[in-house]
Amino acid sequence: MPTHTWQAPRRAGTLWRRFHGAFRMLCLLAVGVVALGVAANAAPAKRQVAQASGPVALEQIVAAGDSVFALAADHQGVYEWSKHQDNWQKVKGAAQKLYAGGGSVYAIEPGRGDISKYGGNPGQWNRIGGPGATFAATSKHLYGISPDGSEVREYTGRGETWNKVGGRAKNLYTGPDSTLYATNPDTGNLYKYNGQWSAVGGPGATFAVTDNNLYGLTPDRTSVVEYDTGKKKWNKVGGPAGNIFASNTLYATSLGTGDLFKYNGRPNLWNRISGPAAAFATSGDHLYRLAPDHRSVQKYDGNGATEEWATLGAPAAGPAPSAEAKTALYKSWNQLGDESRKAWTTARDEHLRGVPDPYGFRWSTNYCNLSRDIPFKEFDFRDACARHDFLSRNYRDMYGEKAFSNNPDGQRHIDTILREDMRDTCKDRAPVVKQSCEGTAWTYYTVVADVSAIPDSFNPKGWFKELAEGFAGPPWMR
Repeated sequence: MPTHTWQAPRRAGTLWRRFHGAFRMLCLLAVGVVALGVAANAAPAKRQVAQASGPVALEQIVAAGDSVFALAADHQGVYEWSKHQDNWQKVKGAAQKLYAGGGSVYAIEPGRGDISKYGGNPGQWNRIGGPGATFAATSKHLYGISPDGSEVREYTGRGETWNKVGGRAKNLYTGPDSTLYATNPDTGNLYKYNGQWSAVGGPGATFAVTDNNLYGLTPDRTSVVEYDTGKKKWNKVGGPAGNIFASNTLYATSLGTGDLFKYNGRPNLWNRISGPAAAFATSGDHLYRLAPDHRSVQKYDGNGATEEWATLGAPAAGPAPSAEAKTALYKSWNQLGDESRKAWTTARDEHLRGVPDPYGFRWSTNYCNLSRDIPFKEFDFRDACARHDFLSRNYRDMYGEKAFSNNPDGQRHIDTILREDMRDTCKDRAPVVKQSCEGTAWTYYTVVADVSAIPDSFNPKGWFKELAEGFAGPPWMR
């Protein structure tokens, strides 16, 4: 919190007048921002997915479009997380392995090892071919190596028909677009396919393809190199690495620690963005990691130079809690007082750490419809706003809009909880700062309480009249 030197006023009214003009300006700003974001709390909920209890141990993750798919460690389930739904959902039963490219995901079936393509809905998997030694996909093409390694095949997109496009190969590498690379099983040399095959270079520990470039890791893993297509040569762009992978961006793991680094496009310019993980996966500009304990997935939420990750949790196993149990838990959090506040805060902290939520609550928040960069810098009410969003959105999900507007434990009660939570933020401050904090809290409460009623009925005159009354300050300061 910024440090200020305050002089105690002779009386509370003097202090309030001192801040009155500033509060009016901030209130008007808040009204404008809130008005733009009113629909957020009233927006239709994402697809709700029932969650069960206990996290599923995961073995593999792959990214496709805006989704990430996870294969259970016991190979008995494939799960999807998408921004279009809350929680993970099971989309397939048993599978041996997953592949992904562009917006498509593929599964290797148990037993013989046939390959299936996901159709977009849980349980919708279509067999598109028999077994293969390995597969690689772009946004438009799917390639595979025959089980005996004798030929490279391309899927036609029709039924289970594949065409031969090359001879013997060991490994396949693709990027977001259509180019395919394959290694010779005898020499390890790398070849490029774009309708015809051409030699690219010698062997490497592994290779990675972005939307524009080809990268390799030298056989001894001491250097990351980039291929210059014009000069047909390899140039060093990084030092030792344990592995490299790419989509739109190149990433490398540290040979010693397993930390993840992002390549910035210029030789030897890399940013550390993660510690070690059990696995990483990328699609387009999206990046995911599987926690070292295999029981949580996170999505990268930084700017390319920071280590910010948002938890997506993990699928859950076991019987789902009953609706009655969910209702009882929600009611325990929808109460005034320290006990309820602390219980909800503990549950939210667990959610942010990636502990699966077996009840399927909506935890998303936009902090009272305000932008993340809350304009009231001195007093951070984001936790109070997050609880208000949680209680409001889940009440609407569970009981409906009419009940939210009319029931005694609905809208007005939840708004009162917001006011008390914000005042709790102020309680331990010095008297003069506490008074300013509570004035700011009242401004928040006045705006948010009126806005939260808008989805049911909107009366602009009444809204602005009540808001104007808020400019006089909270009742306990008038």
